Amino acid sequence: MSKITPEQYRKIINELELDGIAMIKLNSYIKYENLSPKMNISIKDTASYQNSDNGFVVENKYTLTSKNKDNIIGIKIEAIYLITFKSINEIDDDFFNVYKSISLPLNVWPFFRELVNSMTSRMSIRPLSLPLIKR
Repeated sequence: MSKITPEQYRKIINELELDGIAMIKLNSYIKYENLSPKMNISIKDTASYQNSDNGFVVENKYTLTSKNKDNIIGIKIEAIYLITFKSINEIDDDFFNVYKSISLPLNVWPFFRELVNSMTSRMSIRPLSLPLIKR
């Protein structure tokens, strides 16, 4: 359970400034013989943060895997994003645990959605369109 109140969270969010988003790593893989019309797609993400001199930096990793009915991977796309923020507040685990589940996906998910759509198109298959995040 979070020790940060909604008011404290809003105060920190209102004082944040996005400094930049950069993709720092990308791996993609396709095995055409493992593709099938009914692919099971799963997406996992992890995130960590580190305070910096004038804010904090977040590393957010997304991994998409698409498996056939035999549970064999046909497509894998992995991207790591580095998101830098300017902030007058030093953040802590209580803030970040709420932030990574509520606000972080709203900032980074659109980049990953576009990447998956573009990469699968370049793989000469029907482009994957990932769903919107609705919060």
